[in-house]
Amino acid sequence: MNREQLIRADREIVWHAFTQMAEYEPLIIERAAGCTLVDIDGREYLDGVSSLWCNVHGHRHPTLDAAIRSQLDRVAHVTSLGTSNPTTIELAARLVELAPDGLAHVFFSGDGSSAVEVALKQAFQYWQQRPDPRPRKTKYIAFGDAYHGDTIGSVSLGGVERFHAMFRPLLFDVLRLPTPGTYRLPAGVTADEACGHYLSQLEALLAERHEEIAALVIEPLIQCAAGMVTHPPGYLRGVRELTRRYDVLLIVDEVATGFGRTGTLFACEQEQVSPDLLCLGKGLTGGYMAMAATLSTDE
Repeated sequence: MNREQLIRADREIVWHAFTQMAEYEPLIIERAAGCTLVDIDGREYLDGVSSLWCNVHGHRHPTLDAAIRSQLDRVAHVTSLGTSNPTTIELAARLVELAPDGLAHVFFSGDGSSAVEVALKQAFQYWQQRPDPRPRKTKYIAFGDAYHGDTIGSVSLGGVERFHAMFRPLLFDVLRLPTPGTYRLPAGVTADEACGHYLSQLEALLAERHEEIAALVIEPLIQCAAGMVTHPPGYLRGVRELTRRYDVLLIVDEVATGFGRTGTLFACEQEQVSPDLLCLGKGLTGGYMAMAATLSTDE
């Protein structure tokens, strides 16, 4: 296609995610290197969002390019249904080596939303099939302004009305706590009191309903899609302590925050937290392909 054909086809055929297409002027990227994007007219742009937080190593990184070429010379895809592959095994082993203590098993999937869906299903199945089943534990705790992806289970957890309101009739109910933010505090709550205030809300909910709660799902330290909403220092550690006390699984969604985005390899490491289930994506492949992983403990 020539330039005009590309622009026309993009406007008429391609459905862009979260984009106002009625007034959409296409920015068509033809190539990239490092932190620089180049469009079909040769104009250069700084990839300021790392292709939505995916390209943690930049575009066309020589090591990643070489690894993909090498893999293509062997095999592009092998199903995990009854078969495996040396690359799959080596990556799983490396993730377990790098992950917070206790995470010992890896389930691979196609995207971050699927990683969260897998965690929801694993949490539910755990309570149903353990030696002393707890069939009532079917509920999930989520937070205001949460974002965990765009499949139905993940959207059910979501709390960003602009993204999710349209689909409410399709979703399952969750137990939702207020956004534990530090910028806009509740009336009468100081910055020093914020962590204790939010943890007391969580403990009240757990004390009342822990027998029916399968898991709590949280974006650690910062809720990115909500507008980079930061949590009070110590909050994640307190959440871990409370979920253990009340026998509720902790699912940490590090699709956006993982692989160095907050300074440590995983955000939960900053508060010495090891979750029961850890969701990874985006930076897992450096933005080169769609892949995600859900890590879980032996339990």
